[in-house]
Amino acid sequence: MERTPEYYLTKGLDMVVNGVAAVIFLCCFAYAGYALWDNWSILDGSENALKTMVEYKPDEAEGPSYNFSQLMAMNPDVCGWIVMDHTGIDYPIVQGEDNFEYLDKDALGNSEISGSIFLDWQNNRKFTDPYMVLMGHHMQAGKMFGDLDKYSDETFFQKNTTGKIYLPDRALYLETAAFLTVDAYDKYIYRTQWDNVSERQELLKRIYEQAQYTRGEELTTEDQMVALSTCSTSGTNARHVLICRIVHSSASEEGSGKVYVETENE
Repeated sequence: MERTPEYYLTKGLDMVVNGVAAVIFLCCFAYAGYALWDNWSILDGSENALKTMVEYKPDEAEGPSYNFSQLMAMNPDVCGWIVMDHTGIDYPIVQGEDNFEYLDKDALGNSEISGSIFLDWQNNRKFTDPYMVLMGHHMQAGKMFGDLDKYSDETFFQKNTTGKIYLPDRALYLETAAFLTVDAYDKYIYRTQWDNVSERQELLKRIYEQAQYTRGEELTTEDQMVALSTCSTSGTNARHVLICRIVHSSASEEGSGKVYVETENE
């Protein structure tokens, strides 16, 4: 059969189309591979400081003071270590000169996109304020404060209720009280200075207005509270916040009078 010019033109166009498709496929494949590698690198990077520091994680049974001297020798901004039972939240806490410093620095002070768990710069690093705010990035695979997502499930929230914050001189025992989704600029939830009882009543009112779930005894102005905050997928400025009350301090003889019982793994 005689092949016309139109045949060769069509054949050439087919080859061009197939070639372009192959290039697009290879580019997509390469991009997907890079995205996976980049994601792994970020997750691995978020654990680098932890791998170095976990050897000196405070142990209440042995007393935290010695280990904290080692941690603070690595970075004097280290002020605590938080553990939320039955989650991946098990990290050193740092405090910077502002709330931007540790958004992209690990707990050793090195540049790291996953940042650190950090205490609001206006809070007392000795955790003596009535209300304190801890912040951390929402990372994949539950890293950093990514596992706060677990508390958005009401069953998990109701059954997994305990945690600890280790300090150089004592351990604070936490009990979860409320889970919220709020705006990043909420003037109550992210305010750390509450000077009198009437102001703290306004904070409690806001917590219960915004709460998706609550549990346990209702919070009062006598409770010392810690808020754990991270980004939420609900919106650009949406934040998940877990409100905890401090029910006991290992350095006090009587604590709050409430009983701390670690929840079983659910």
